[in-house]
Amino acid sequence: MADTDIDDLSRYESGTDPFTAAELEAVARFRENLSGIPDIAFKGFDGDEIRRLASEHGMGEARKMLHSFATDILNGWWLAILSLKNDLPTGTVEPARHSGAAARYVAHLTTQHYNACAKFEHAVTMWFLDLDTNLSSALYLNRDGDE
Repeated sequence: MADTDIDDLSRYESGTDPFTAAELEAVARFRENLSGIPDIAFKGFDGDEIRRLASEHGMGEARKMLHSFATDILNGWWLAILSLKNDLPTGTVEPARHSGAAARYVAHLTTQHYNACAKFEHAVTMWFLDLDTNLSSALYLNRDGDE
């Protein structure tokens, strides 16, 4: 996994109760579930990257790759997060809850996944509509002569 923030579990324990041994075991299983997910899922890509895929592999193959990214990779990542949430043991104190560190970790994972999905949707939209991907400029059609 490319995100070193997720690898450093101590950052989630600062100022709150730490991970329990059972929670650390659940996190280890979560990481195993992510082992087949490529780094691009965590880094994301833009419309230019999709254009590169289309030029190297053809439009049909690029669409298959995008479909796979959405259905296999992003969905697989989300299912791993859900499995982690279900796998985390709850404490004996009422109401039953996870440690503060585990709650922070799951919140970070959820936000990271949401951001990756939003970046993917933006990239696909920019590519599909053939819009310029430079976000510092106004959006315009990328082809010469098109208005």
